[in-house]
Amino acid sequence: MSIKITSAKTSHAKDSAELLLEAMEDLIYFYIGVNDKQKAINFLEEQFKSETSLYSYKNSFVALINQKVVGILVGYDGKKHKKLQENLVLHLSENYSFKGQLNPETREGEFYIDALSVNHNYRGQKIGSQLISFAEQYAQKNQIKNIGLLVDEENPAAKRLYSRLGFNYTHMVNLDTHAYEHLQKSL
Repeated sequence: MSIKITSAKTSHAKDSAELLLEAMEDLIYFYIGVNDKQKAINFLEEQFKSETSLYSYKNSFVALINQKVVGILVGYDGKKHKKLQENLVLHLSENYSFKGQLNPETREGEFYIDALSVNHNYRGQKIGSQLISFAEQYAQKNQIKNIGLLVDEENPAAKRLYSRLGFNYTHMVNLDTHAYEHLQKSL
């Protein structure tokens, strides 16, 4: 079974949206104001196809097995985060009942992994680690010295994985009413 990691395409939208929802279900429901799986998937598909979204295909790498999306990593240069986040808030306020604010998750000088998800049928095969390695190489090619991500305080297994990969705690970030640890690795 050969895994290919590549830049995402708009044709990957449906599978990618489903994987992204697995990784960020509570946050997406907070964004769209309703706990509706199909509406959340539609929102994520729309965002994935947009070139100006945090969750755009332009900011995504996919892991493919026989052309099937089995994993996704959404990441970008932290200096783009503020504008991408503003685009998201504007879209949410115009198209959903979102009236909130979003805290910054990253900053310039960091390649930020906004989301990472692997299809449950393919977990335990190091696909997530391969996606992170691919993102690290991408960041290095683009002269970005650090790579960072958020991990849910209530997900110790993910925290252990990131620790094994060389990530260290830097600070706390609150999104909605949920606390996350910001982890970073020097490249």
